Amino acid sequence: MAPLLEPRYNQGVTDRETALRVLAALRKGPVGETGVLVGSSGLFGFETQAPALTEDIDIAVPEATVAGHGREIVAALQAQGFEHQPETASFIGPENEAFDLLGHGDAQEGDHIGGGEALRVMVFEDLSWLLASPRTTIELPSGGRALRPASFVIVKLLTERAHKGAKDKLQALLVLAERAEDEAFTAELCGLLAEVDPERLADVRAAAQTAVFSLQKDPAFSDAGAEGYALLRHQIEAGLARLSALLERHDA
Repeated sequence: MAPLLEPRYNQGVTDRETALRVLAALRKGPVGETGVLVGSSGLFGFETQAPALTEDIDIAVPEATVAGHGREIVAALQAQGFEHQPETASFIGPENEAFDLLGHGDAQEGDHIGGGEALRVMVFEDLSWLLASPRTTIELPSGGRALRPASFVIVKLLTERAHKGAKDKLQALLVLAERAEDEAFTAELCGLLAEVDPERLADVRAAAQTAVFSLQKDPAFSDAGAEGYALLRHQIEAGLARLSALLERHDA
């Protein structure tokens, strides 16, 4: 695995140690071992040289757990010094660590807000689809779970949002590039791609190309937190080439 260049980034980004500390705090309440590292912090769950460049931690928990035990979740975290931000699923810890809870449930219900009066979480369809199978996550030695590399890539490629849209795609392409020779990873990713609607796969290709083009054409690349990836352009381009090859194989 070729080493990645050291990117530029703000010093406010978080790290793997913080992510594991937050998972440990959640394990002391109703969430138990079911919390899953997702979002950019999903990069802390497996071996990779791709930098997360994120200021907070995202952890997915079962929607049913939040609905049935939201008040206990908040109380357990508060007892450990985490402050719940009112009317959100965000928490600030005693060392100023920030994290958001996301929900996963029935993918057929689409994106929606779940939980109850004490704690509400955003539930995402794509994340719910992925997490419906235990094969898409790995158990962390210290407790809790994280997305497998292929699952991380697929959910980042499928993410659609105007804010930080390029960041999601660039992270996915970096992981693709560094695992280009990993046959097990490739087989797993292709299996997930086969479950995605063909029309969405066309959007995946277009969004990834747009993210790379934005990086190529602007030497002072600026994208709401993704600026640090500018120095990793060649690895990202290699990831796009790998994605294009996999999608062409899928279409054949």
